[in-house]
Amino acid sequence: MKQLAGKHITFKLEYIVTLLFFLPYLGTGIPAYIFALLYVSFNLGKLRFKWIDIFILSAVITWFCMKLMQSQLQATVILLRYYFGFYIFYLFFNSVNIKLNFGKLLLLISACVIAEAFLVNTIISPEILPNYPAVTENGAKYETRILGFYQRPYSIGTNASITSTIIIVLMFYIKAMGIKLNKLTKLAASGAIILLGSGVGYMLFFLYYLFLLRPFKNVIRSVISVSFVLLLYFLIFVSDIGATEGLEKISSMYLEFLYDFKTGQMEDVRYALHHAANGVLIGQQFHEPSELIIWSDFAWNDMYYCTGLLGIGLLVFILLIKFNRYNWVPFLIFIIGAIHYGAIFSLPGQLLLGYFFSLKGEVQALGEDRSYGGLQIAHT
Repeated sequence: MKQLAGKHITFKLEYIVTLLFFLPYLGTGIPAYIFALLYVSFNLGKLRFKWIDIFILSAVITWFCMKLMQSQLQATVILLRYYFGFYIFYLFFNSVNIKLNFGKLLLLISACVIAEAFLVNTIISPEILPNYPAVTENGAKYETRILGFYQRPYSIGTNASITSTIIIVLMFYIKAMGIKLNKLTKLAASGAIILLGSGVGYMLFFLYYLFLLRPFKNVIRSVISVSFVLLLYFLIFVSDIGATEGLEKISSMYLEFLYDFKTGQMEDVRYALHHAANGVLIGQQFHEPSELIIWSDFAWNDMYYCTGLLGIGLLVFILLIKFNRYNWVPFLIFIIGAIHYGAIFSLPGQLLLGYFFSLKGEVQALGEDRSYGGLQIAHT
């Protein structure tokens, strides 16, 4: 009876955690952090802490205290939650024995994206939805039209690029673990990426198909992969396919602009931090939350501006410490995606990161149900 009761509780937790991924549809992710904190607080005896975990937690607290001496409390708490909130979910997954079905999660997210794309282009105005801003920065009615008529869905990332990155992280991880997805899930995920209309999403999607080819497995695969890359180069830089209306963001001119723009952003941040007290070490000083810059289109640059070398170095250290053969692929995709918007810092991204951090050992990482395409990893 006790065993059945335990399975019932685990079953409920699995579905609760799955629902947490969709909280951004309500316009907030705070309940997820509260839930994880409360669960960990009431189950401290189940925590499997190592000395390195204690060191990481101490380092995060040290950074927080140093930042608090420089900046306003509420702004500092927001930075702590945004850049290091994943550690709460790591503690949660490290204290609970649940099985997450990533195949079903991928299908559910993809279905929501497709449904949302239909709704915001037909009967629902996007500015009334909690996962969209009500107005633009200029106070105008909110819309981002592609080809003059298509409104991109934002979904659980509250941003098309972030949601694209989340979907592709799941696709990479499932494929890397040798899980078979059914045709419906593959079709839904591919359709969702296309409908999200994100340049970063398309780039990561391209990398995913290169990953499927395993370009270095043999000569034929290498030739196909190189040919694919050369074709892409020809389309962008020779035939200039980006000159076509609606494809401007994959034009050679736009890519050159993007390089110059990103370089300028980095130079602006470098200048600002060198003229702020302890700026290079712990980031810019903030007197109120409205001064925070954590949602622009260059996530790593934003993190350096807000947390300094200490903050960004701490995150890199944590990624390296938790890096292993089972989670390096999603880590890499998160890192690449954050060159634009920071999926790694979003609520769904932090949930995934906390889960991936808690993976330990071949038995655990390969203890999956391979029949559906759902990853069912038991934390031991």
